[in-house]
Amino acid sequence: MPEKECTPAGEAVVVGAGIAGLLAARVLCGHLRRVTVLERDALPAGPGPRKGVPQGRHLHSLATRGSGLLEELFPGLDAELAAAGCPEIDQALDAVTALPAGTLPRFRSGLTMRSVSRDLLEWALRRRLLREGRVRFVEGREATGLVVEGGRVRGVEARARGGGGRERFAAGLVVDASGQGSRAPRWLSALGYEPPAETVVDARLGYATRWYRVPEGFSEGWRSLAVLPGWPHNPRGGSLREVEGGRWTVVLLGIGGDYPPTDPEGFERFARSLPSPILHRAIAGAEPISRVYGYRRTANRRRHYERARLPEGFLVAGDAFCTLNPSYGTGMTAAALAARALEESLRDGGARRLGRRFHRRQARAVAAAWRISASSDAQWAAASSVKELGPLRRLAHRVSEGVLRLATEDERAARRLLEVKNLLAPPQALLEPGILLPALRRALG
Repeated sequence: MPEKECTPAGEAVVVGAGIAGLLAARVLCGHLRRVTVLERDALPAGPGPRKGVPQGRHLHSLATRGSGLLEELFPGLDAELAAAGCPEIDQALDAVTALPAGTLPRFRSGLTMRSVSRDLLEWALRRRLLREGRVRFVEGREATGLVVEGGRVRGVEARARGGGGRERFAAGLVVDASGQGSRAPRWLSALGYEPPAETVVDARLGYATRWYRVPEGFSEGWRSLAVLPGWPHNPRGGSLREVEGGRWTVVLLGIGGDYPPTDPEGFERFARSLPSPILHRAIAGAEPISRVYGYRRTANRRRHYERARLPEGFLVAGDAFCTLNPSYGTGMTAAALAARALEESLRDGGARRLGRRFHRRQARAVAAAWRISASSDAQWAAASSVKELGPLRRLAHRVSEGVLRLATEDERAARRLLEVKNLLAPPQALLEPGILLPALRRALG
């Protein structure tokens, strides 16, 4: 097949135009002459779905910390999203969160999020990058392998989707941000490198999403709902959030293979079965404006690139590095944390040993998000009742229940819980004496 040399060396190539790839490109264009983003999909001219992001039709959460990081990378982005009609949601005042032990108190927390669909967010980021002048998007190209000489990356090989010749995109730096379906382990094996070790935690969670129009004159005083599952007896949950365009995104989830149906009648029945009736009551009076979309690729997966021997100049970011169960709403924030880790790594030492510095930094940056997602899912995967737990895990479960019960009664505990959820505080913040001691009294009393 004919081979074509597309760009001179000395550039960066980012594989994937999802959130992680767009954020990596933003960081790199501040340090390099030109950044090429390879995307196998055709990118829509405006906000719209694309084939390579099947989860794009589902609810996406940008945690408070993630919102701040995106604003640092793209100053003025929040105002742009607000002008596009994306509501700002205070996660205590404007939200109803139903836990197994009760409902979180509602108060002005200052922990806000800009509620935006993934389609609109990606489009806004692409537009901003094109204004930079150093970033170009090459659509309809699927990366097929790395070009490595003398232990250093020299570029990426790609092919046009649907056939055509091979192309070589020369670059001294390559970032794989192609998502959870990343083929980088295969590329490395083909070059004689050992693929990274993996850690996988799978609770067999699946979810289904339907979009609704916000009812005219709706005045319940909230813009977000969450009905959370509770191990071990209640594997079902759901959430609803208002986004731009006067729409609700409604997600139902089931754990352990208890998947919500994707037909309209089954979706409605599943919503009615949730432990709190509030979500079902809301959608019963709303007009559906989409079909039901299902999604089941929710395993947590850590590829330990921070421990692997890699070609110099090859980086892995976002879901390709650490895939988190989407139901916890931390994936986009983890991508933003990876972008910050990349900026810090470039600033600290330039190109020399960049991969080692960056992957170690990224591993530390996403550790809290991984712990939240993987530890919760591990409990569902490991046992079906409290009796099956060992003494220490049984105690940990009781303490966790006590913390959640306290959070339904105490604003301070509720705020701390939301700070942990938004990656503003580490999980161990829930063990500080002012929370742990009253939680223990509730757990053991």
